[in-house]
Order: sequence, then C-alpha cells, then structure tokens
Amino acid sequence: MAEFSKQYQEAFDFDWNDFDYQEIFDRLEKNQLYPLICEGLGTLAVARGEDDQMLLAIQSEEDPEMVTWKTLPDVIELVKEEWKKKGN
Repeated sequence: MAEFSKQYQEAFDFDWNDFDYQEIFDRLEKNQLYPLICEGLGTLAVARGEDDQMLLAIQSEEDPEMVTWKTLPDVIELVKEEWKKKGN
C-alpha cells in the first residue's frame, strides 16, 4: 500500500498522511538517513546533512540506480513541475 508524508499532504492538500518526515528528521544525527518512501513526493529517504539541513533522496534522472539529494522545497517544486507537464 502506498504511503504519503505529512509534507505531501500539506503541500498538495491531500486527504491524509502516514508519517511525518520532520518527526523522523528530528531524531537523526548529522549524516544519518532513514529510508522511507513517500509515493506522492517520489522520495526514498530523509537525511540530516552536514549543516543540519533536511535532505530527501529522489531517483536520479541520469542514472535510476542512483539518488539525488534535494531539500523539501526543491522536491515539492519538482513534483509541481511534473504535474504541470502531465496536465494536472
């Protein structure tokens, strides 16, 4: 079953959420990650970076075997752009 984050719910006015990336992030130490997929955002994990920034892993466009780290605002913008391309 698909799971959706609170961040997706808030950004896209979705009906519910299954987990909160912020709550998970708050428990991480620097350079730690927690693998958890949000189907809505297309994210694969949340991490705390060197500078205490929340980073989300998304599949790399260049190599699907790799991930790219993005901030939450960047991920939300990418999803919105994809929706526009699809006519949503």
